[in-house]
Amino acid sequence: MNLRPKVSAQYNNAPTAFRDFKAVEWKVGNAVLDASKLKKGQVIKPFTAIFLNESTGLFELVASDTPATMKGALITGSEEVVIEDTTTNELVSAIRKASLIEERCTGVTANFKTATQGRLTFDV
Repeated sequence: MNLRPKVSAQYNNAPTAFRDFKAVEWKVGNAVLDASKLKKGQVIKPFTAIFLNESTGLFELVASDTPATMKGALITGSEEVVIEDTTTNELVSAIRKASLIEERCTGVTANFKTATQGRLTFDV
């Protein structure tokens, strides 16, 4: 478990990918990113698509080859996270239900949209 202070690459930022704030639901307890799948110095942008790897119990970034059957598909919160150490997993806030502007999100694929259908909305 990661209990060290979070390093943010961005200050005084406002959530910009929300279409509106109606019925926004956040994941309780935050999501833990698998640092072994990330690179040192890598920046996780706000509103990045992630999913739960059931074998490790940790979240990973959605890739173009991630299947539509992914479990625990979420979008990270509005903070930008810098990976300082690939041996320590990173905590990020995560959104489980919201109406979002797709162009302002990172890593959203057709399979991700299928996995989050009914929870995350990317159209008007």
